[in-house]
Amino acid sequence: MKAFISYSHKDENYLTRLKTHLAQIRRDGQLREWTDKDIYAGSQLDATISRELESSQLFIALLSPDYIASGYCYEKEFKKALEMQKQGAMIIVPVICEPCDWLNTPFSEFKALPKDGKPISDWQNANTAFLDIIFELRNILGSIGMAPDTAAINFPAVTGILNTKNYRVKKDFDSIQKMEFIDSAFTDVKELLDRYLKEIVILPDIKFRIVKDKESEFECILVNRNKINVESQLRFVKSYPKANHAAFASGVAELSASFKSDRSDEQLSFQLANNEYNLFWTRHDYFRRSEDKVCTVKDIADSIWEVWLSKVGVDLQ
Repeated sequence: MKAFISYSHKDENYLTRLKTHLAQIRRDGQLREWTDKDIYAGSQLDATISRELESSQLFIALLSPDYIASGYCYEKEFKKALEMQKQGAMIIVPVICEPCDWLNTPFSEFKALPKDGKPISDWQNANTAFLDIIFELRNILGSIGMAPDTAAINFPAVTGILNTKNYRVKKDFDSIQKMEFIDSAFTDVKELLDRYLKEIVILPDIKFRIVKDKESEFECILVNRNKINVESQLRFVKSYPKANHAAFASGVAELSASFKSDRSDEQLSFQLANNEYNLFWTRHDYFRRSEDKVCTVKDIADSIWEVWLSKVGVDLQ
């Protein structure tokens, strides 16, 4: 899918960070972004921007006071994207970079990112905000046929976009690609868990302490002081076989989470898998192999979080 990123030049720092966080999606061949930085010297600006916008399927707008004040971004690029969206040829995704009056614009009709439209500038860790954006973009790609167990490249059959053909490119994955995929997932899950921990401590007498944070292992204690002796220690690890193709073919590469508490111990396992098109994760059930389920990184983090909370007597609403 091709994404047209619309932004004010005064917000170039947000564009730079977004493109950095898009690296893995780009590497997976699922998304190709375009900005006016890709215009060659000597090109006609208006004609080039119009052509690139019309050939895009995703419109990402980096919203800020400067964007809304921009006659070109707001009046030309966004207006054209709205026309394409009404024809079914464009998906519009507002990304709120800084507090602004976007709720009183047509952007309010669309789900904004990051979560709940909270401006990136208001997040304690901007990388966490961008990670939330990346997860939502992956969900968009998955909803139109880009899920890891279905296709690698898919051009939607909507007005003005190629036509009705879908293309699937077969791939082989070497051991280094698999290791990088595991490393990236491990880091992303840890970042999500860190975000969830920082959110939950606003509740009275809920505490946590990280006891180990290494390249391949993460341990943390979660305590609910509202109850007597209710705490649970999470150990989250990544593992993969010796780095060669044969070892990966015969061995197990996984992310696993184990929980120790006074109530009971439990373990979750998520195994690396691939088809002819993509690498992906499955939640592994040792007792019911046939029910292994394809998971995103966010699915993994959410599953771990839900079990961990249950161990300390906290329910998700």
